[in-house]
Amino acid sequence: MTATPLRRNCVRECVERVGFLPDCSDASPFRTDRNVTPSSRPSIAPQRVLDIDLDFFVTPPVHFATSDGPRPSSEDHSVWPLAHATRFLRDTCGVTQKLPGFVTTTHDQLFFQWRDALERDILTPPFHVTHLDAHADLGLGENGYTYLMTELLFTPPTDRPYAVQPDGRTGITEGSFLLYAIGCRWISDLTYVYGDGGGSDELPYAMKSFDARADEIQLPAIRPEEFRRSSTSGQPPEAESHEPAIPYHSTHAERFVTTEPYDFICLTKSPGFTPPTADPLFDLILSEFFA
Repeated sequence: MTATPLRRNCVRECVERVGFLPDCSDASPFRTDRNVTPSSRPSIAPQRVLDIDLDFFVTPPVHFATSDGPRPSSEDHSVWPLAHATRFLRDTCGVTQKLPGFVTTTHDQLFFQWRDALERDILTPPFHVTHLDAHADLGLGENGYTYLMTELLFTPPTDRPYAVQPDGRTGITEGSFLLYAIGCRWISDLTYVYGDGGGSDELPYAMKSFDARADEIQLPAIRPEEFRRSSTSGQPPEAESHEPAIPYHSTHAERFVTTEPYDFICLTKSPGFTPPTADPLFDLILSEFFA
């Protein structure tokens, strides 16, 4: 896996990368040494996954970093107090008991952890994801979506999880792994929860009708020549086909309250985006909320 490209959070970057203005005036495997039985839920309901990036709790968030770069300064970035973060996870996210889950160093690793869990029938697709993060991780500010939309989406859905090999062409990075999970049809619906300085970083290509404000994600399969034409002309491309649309909701942490319990919890350290002072919070979440 190559170093993660820069992640950005601005409309200007979207215009530069996408070519048209959006319509918007140390990794650990699944913890099989512990209890992996999901919490009791109706069998017809999708499993629910709470996906936490530690940088969700960092203010201001880091928007320019690489996975192998230095850690942000603790003097320039504050971290939520432990009690505040614990209360948010318990009261707002409804995590009142320890859950089975996944622990990774960088968020791109979670794609492969989910793939392994799906193969072992621990996860059942499609599942809901609540994404607590300073970034949407839907590909804005990178170019990995080009491979996804011009090559991967033309392959059968059952082949896609393994068509993305870690050879530098995959496009799976810390900032695009959710885009690829959606392209593999693993996710039923997605809620993105961000704090101060986050949000408004959806990739227009990923959104229904190429509208960055849309409440659905619908990935298009685009021929390479059409993709180039769109990039040159600055006009939205003509898609060869579309993936099934999935509901999408984006909200600030202050406005978020979960309506249902979660079955699994994920925690990513993201050292390139979190100062060393966030490490005690990482350890606390791991000890207090993971089965």
